[in-house]
Amino acid sequence: MLAGLPALMLALPSAAQTQTAAREGSKLIAEFTATVKTKGRFQDGANALTTSAVHRVLKGRCQLQAGAVVPYGLDGPSKQQEKAMKKKDPGMASLEKEHAKCKGNQACLMALAQKMSEQDFQPKETEVEGAVQVWYPQSCSGAFTADDVYTEDIKDGGNLSYQARSTITGTATLPEGGLKGWLGLYVEHDLARNQTLYRFNEAEALPLDKKTVRTGYRAGTTQSKPRVGLTQRFDPTPWGPVKGGVQSGSLSKNIEGGTLVLDWKISR
Repeated sequence: MLAGLPALMLALPSAAQTQTAAREGSKLIAEFTATVKTKGRFQDGANALTTSAVHRVLKGRCQLQAGAVVPYGLDGPSKQQEKAMKKKDPGMASLEKEHAKCKGNQACLMALAQKMSEQDFQPKETEVEGAVQVWYPQSCSGAFTADDVYTEDIKDGGNLSYQARSTITGTATLPEGGLKGWLGLYVEHDLARNQTLYRFNEAEALPLDKKTVRTGYRAGTTQSKPRVGLTQRFDPTPWGPVKGGVQSGSLSKNIEGGTLVLDWKISR
């Protein structure tokens, strides 16, 4: 009996497209270092000057596993691919019309099923161009280090003027947490275009040591443990594309006041 209409299917990439793909389930190790270096100077009139010198390093080691080869990556299908997926097979469109005419009549549906069987009806696969293999992190570990210096020189006149120097230093570890922990790197190998994207995820902010020494008004030394991150900004933009397959490399981005550099090494 015809219980419903066959679903549209995505066409699998051809053998030519997948000949350089890794076997699904294959594993590799990605080790990376993300380094932030920025400097800032802010003059507020003639009486207030603040400066900053930030140096932060996040190191990670992730085990990645190869997924199946599919038409598109983590950003989802392109507009052209979406259009192709919505395009109906003419034979399927005709079948849908006949199915609707039956209006649930069992005899009609059985006759339609018999017709499909006699004609050996097979819906055509929806052709969607593309061949992408994503390497998914299974577990990551690492460490985050900061060596920041901030200064203030405030001239408010009389006994209200002061100078302060603050440092944020130390190292915090990121233990392995499996799929529920920090997943620091995803890799997308576009076999059709022969290029690769690297999706780096910052770790959550971690507590480090802050020390402030102040002279002048309200002089003294204070210590605390604020939570500090690499840039503390969410940026979903992938790194790349890099020509070729999954490989070691280095890229940099300009950020406010300096640079963010990502170095990575791939081993199998």
